Amino acid sequence: MSEQIEEVKKRKQEWEDKVLKPALDRFGLKESPSKFYSPADVEDFNFLTKVGFPGEYPFTAGTYAMSPYMPPPRRGLPSASGLVRAATYSGYGTAEDTRDYYKQMQARGQRGGPNLAFDLPTQCGYDSDNPLVRGDVGKTGVAVDSLKDFETIYEPFQGELDLDRIASNFTINAPANIIMAMYFALAEKRGIPLDKLRATPQNDILKEFIARGTYIFPPRPSMRMVRDSIVFLGQHCPHININQLGGYHIRGAGAIREQDLAFSMAILVAYLQEGVNAGLDVDSFAPRFTVNAFGGSMEFFKEIAFQRAARRMWARILKEKFGARTNEACSFARLACLQIWEMRIAPFGVLLII
Repeated sequence: MSEQIEEVKKRKQEWEDKVLKPALDRFGLKESPSKFYSPADVEDFNFLTKVGFPGEYPFTAGTYAMSPYMPPPRRGLPSASGLVRAATYSGYGTAEDTRDYYKQMQARGQRGGPNLAFDLPTQCGYDSDNPLVRGDVGKTGVAVDSLKDFETIYEPFQGELDLDRIASNFTINAPANIIMAMYFALAEKRGIPLDKLRATPQNDILKEFIARGTYIFPPRPSMRMVRDSIVFLGQHCPHININQLGGYHIRGAGAIREQDLAFSMAILVAYLQEGVNAGLDVDSFAPRFTVNAFGGSMEFFKEIAFQRAARRMWARILKEKFGARTNEACSFARLACLQIWEMRIAPFGVLLII
């Protein structure tokens, strides 16, 4: 390899003298406005340390050894055998409206569990009959005021699609513990133990203070609820993720790429510290931290580099700051989201980004 590097350096010097310099002279430039890189520029680069293989520390190349997704028969329906996921993000109107939607989708072949969007009154802890929120009820998501509403939504999910055979997602933050309590109450009514449930609550309250604003309690009591969920889910629900950090909300609120990553990592570290402060081993709960991607843009290669850097940064934080010992704790479980404003700006580039 060293002989090849020396040969590249030699040829590069010849290229600069015989090809690059005449081009600069032609355009009256003293130096090139662009730079061409070769292996000689990274001769000390350690592939195994900086990149490695997919599914192994430091996870730069990928969280998993391979993608569990296969071309689906319909958008939102993964077809890889053994992959248990919630279905397409959905929910609107009343609990009955959303129930009927799921019945219709099941008739068309959908097998995933609910991936619930909640309306803003529910996200902010208001009942639907509160005059302050009259204009927002059932918009941007389903209204859930009671356990009865929750049970109604899940009426289509019984038998071979009962709670122990599907996964559910709950995109809600401030009242995340209340929604999870409803989920557990429904499971108890159906005789399904908590350790058989699969679900992912968003449960990311700090980004609400930074970006979205659907918080209810001040930061410290809110973090107490996060801590309680880490402890409870760790003790009783081995197949339920603890949270799903919404980095892309921060980008959508105006943060640039670097700010998005900085905020997201700081938030994740704060949640990890809550678990550690509660006396838990970081390896026992960190694998169930997930990330709802980050923001996106049409700068394709920069976004790829951003994701790779985020995976490696997370792995190093877990290993070096928190002393994680397992690959599972250091890996970065994530799903992809594309910003809506990017879709409006350049609709013909959306397919490539996804």
